[in-house]
Amino acid sequence: MAMEFRYVTESEAEEASAFVHDMWVDTYAPIVLGGRRRAENIFDDWVGPEKIRRDMSRGHFFVYPMVDGKIIGLLSAGKEGDDLEISKIYISPEQRGKGYGKECLDFLLEKGAVMGCRRAFLEVNPGNTAAVRFYTSAGFRIVGRKEYEHSHTKIMARDYPSP
Repeated sequence: MAMEFRYVTESEAEEASAFVHDMWVDTYAPIVLGGRRRAENIFDDWVGPEKIRRDMSRGHFFVYPMVDGKIIGLLSAGKEGDDLEISKIYISPEQRGKGYGKECLDFLLEKGAVMGCRRAFLEVNPGNTAAVRFYTSAGFRIVGRKEYEHSHTKIMARDYPSP
C-alpha cells in the first residue's frame, strides 16, 4: 500500500513527542556524550511538545508518515530564507530498511520545491552513521558543523536543481 502523509496539528504536539520518545532516546543514547541519561535530558530540547509548538509557530510543519493507516514516524521541515530546513525524519525501528525514509525525504524535498527553496539543509549527529550515509546517498554533502554544549552536529546540504 502507498505511504500517506498526515499533517500534525498543534493540539497533537504531546502525542507526536510521546510517539518518538523511545525511538529518539534509543537512537541517541549510544552516540551522545553521557549516554541514556543525557539523551533523556536533552529530548525535550529537540522533540518535546513545547519545541514542536515553537517550531510550528515559526512556520515549520510536522507530518506523520503512515502505512496501512498506521503512523510509522514523524517528519518536520520549514522554510528558512531560500532554504528548506529539514529538522526531523524519524522512522520507527521496525519500519526501517523498507525505503520509507527515502519516500519521506522525497516528500519533504518536494514540499521545499513547491515553496521555492533553492537548497535543503539539515543537522545530523556525526555518530549517527546510518543517517549520514542515507543523506549522502541522497545528494547531501557536509557543509559545516554546529557546536553544542557537549557535542556538535554535521550540517549537510543539497541544492535544488535550477529551474
